[in-house]
Amino acid sequence: MKALIVAIQVEAIKLRRTLAFWMMFLAPLGIVGMTVLFDVRLAADVSGAGEDAWAVMVRDTLGFWVVLMLPMFVALESSLLAQLEHGQKMWKHLFSLPTPRWTTYLAKLIITMIIVGVSTAVLMAGIVLSGWLIQKFGIRPDFNWTSPNPSWGVAVRTALHVFILSWCMIALQTYVSMKWSSFIVALGVGSVGSMLSFILVRSVTFAQVIPWSLPFNALEPYIKQQTSLGLPLLVSLAGAFVFTMLGLWDLNTKDII
Repeated sequence: MKALIVAIQVEAIKLRRTLAFWMMFLAPLGIVGMTVLFDVRLAADVSGAGEDAWAVMVRDTLGFWVVLMLPMFVALESSLLAQLEHGQKMWKHLFSLPTPRWTTYLAKLIITMIIVGVSTAVLMAGIVLSGWLIQKFGIRPDFNWTSPNPSWGVAVRTALHVFILSWCMIALQTYVSMKWSSFIVALGVGSVGSMLSFILVRSVTFAQVIPWSLPFNALEPYIKQQTSLGLPLLVSLAGAFVFTMLGLWDLNTKDII
């Protein structure tokens, strides 16, 4: 366990010098900005903001995030972390150290999960801040803000579910990024997953089992599809375990010449 903690600390230090660190903030804030521009240009009766502006802001921002951004964001972040070793041919050096191989893999996986968790928190903070600013400056007087703040319990629970439901996708993309040194392979898998998510996200059946579509199920309190989170959560946790075990096995049998 001590070796794993050290490996995580090392990955965190390396992360601060990369694009992956800044993307953790820029990507969610970009989605917040896009959603604000989208919602303020729609008639309140069309978007639903005339009934509950907070619900619309949370629904639309998280919807854009999980469908349009998150699959490619996870692919990019996991690829950038893996390229720290692939790009500089560091595997031989790492494998010569007296630390278990699995610590490197799990450290990168955990750091990627932390990145997604932080970015989700930044996204939610951006939603709240943008809502406050729209209220303060009276940008859309016809928006019905049912309270000064969103329903914290529902919003936080939804964000937490988005995070947990992304674990399978994170584990899959980490496995792909660590196995193949080509940046194109990982981004290609992420692109295909993103397209699948966009196409099949409203299919109740497929959205509950495809890794890239799983986070969309967390929006149930806002989109009222009458679906249960039981199966998506099970698929996410089981998938994360399977892909992590596969990645650890692959790395343990990896030969570096």
